[in-house]
Amino acid sequence: MSDQPKTPTGLTRRQFLGRSMAAAAAPMILPSRILGMRGHMGANDRITLGLIGLGGMGRGHFNWFRDDIVAVCDVDQRHLARGLDGLGDRGEGYTDYRRVLDRDDIDAVIIASPDHWHGLQTIHACEAGKDVYVEKPASNYIKEGRAMVEAARRHNRIVQVGSQGRSMPTPQDACAYIRNGGIGKVHRVECWHYENPVGGDPANDGPAPDHLDWDMWLG
Repeated sequence: MSDQPKTPTGLTRRQFLGRSMAAAAAPMILPSRILGMRGHMGANDRITLGLIGLGGMGRGHFNWFRDDIVAVCDVDQRHLARGLDGLGDRGEGYTDYRRVLDRDDIDAVIIASPDHWHGLQTIHACEAGKDVYVEKPASNYIKEGRAMVEAARRHNRIVQVGSQGRSMPTPQDACAYIRNGGIGKVHRVECWHYENPVGGDPANDGPAPDHLDWDMWLG
């Protein structure tokens, strides 16, 4: 990756983001409060983050990267308030993710919004010159996923999908073991998937709660 710009540590942006984002799969990185130690980036050289989506997985990302997050976004005012409380005076909050992407001081975004937003927000982030860590699933449709890949390549952005199970040592070791013939020739593979989470009864129609920007949630 010799054509990648180097950070003050000598790492390329791709290497640095790869190491940093891996913390979403396992707590393997140094706390950002000590990044100013010798051999690590200081406060003025950090890659600043925007977090889009503060519920569910977004809470975990917020806790991991709190010191590097300068903007949070959520259409639920309750989630947004919780994020702003955690950032204190140094963070800004938005209900429209495009305002996060408009900021020149943000290098990368973590997208932990509902699944139907992942594709479009990733494409818009690439167009805005941001690198991206987007939660699984990457997209709802193959065509949408292809558009994400094309946007990343067209704008020369780094995009990582949070399929954490593929990033952890245990499944990687198991995969290597099988590929190297550890269990012999494989004739049959059985797969399973736990049930996707579901919301409440769709028959319970009614007005959206006051704390939720329903139109923006829908997209």
